[in-house]
Amino acid sequence: MSYLDTTYDVYKDAALTPDVGLCCTTNPIWELPGLKIPKIMQEMNYGCGSTVHARDLSNNPKMLYVGVGGGMELLQFSYFNREKGGVIGIDMVDEMLEASRKNFVEAEATNPWFKSDFVTLKKGDALNLPVEDNTVDVAAQNCLFNIFKAEDLKKSY
Repeated sequence: MSYLDTTYDVYKDAALTPDVGLCCTTNPIWELPGLKIPKIMQEMNYGCGSTVHARDLSNNPKMLYVGVGGGMELLQFSYFNREKGGVIGIDMVDEMLEASRKNFVEAEATNPWFKSDFVTLKKGDALNLPVEDNTVDVAAQNCLFNIFKAEDLKKSY
C-alpha cells in the first residue's frame, strides 16, 4: 500500500466518523461579521492552518481549494465570493466530498447569506486538478504538500 492509499483511507474514515484533532493542530476559525461555522465543520477541521489570508481575498476572487475536509475553509472563502461556483473544492475521497456537501446544508441554515451553490465540489487531487487553466484567482491547500514525496512535488510546478 502506498502512502497516498494510506492517506485516502485515513480521510475516508475521518469523513465517515469525524475525528476531532486528527491533524497536528486545527486552524483557527475566521472571525467575520455574519459568519457562523457549524460545529460539525469545526469537528472535521483537518488542516494545519490556512495558506490564504483574508486580506488577499478582495475583489470577489474565484477560489480553488484542495482537500475539502468538512467544508469549513470553503465556507470561509464563500464569504468573499458569493456567486454560484465562486469557490471550487477538490478532494480525492468521495466520502469527504459528500460529508462537505451535507455540512453545507447546515451552513445555509446558520448563515443567511450562504448558498451551497457558491461552492462547486469536484473529485480530484493536487497533482491532477480538474479545472481549466487560468480559471481561478486564488489557489490554496492545507498542508497537503507535507505528505508528498520529492517526485510528486516536481509535478506541482
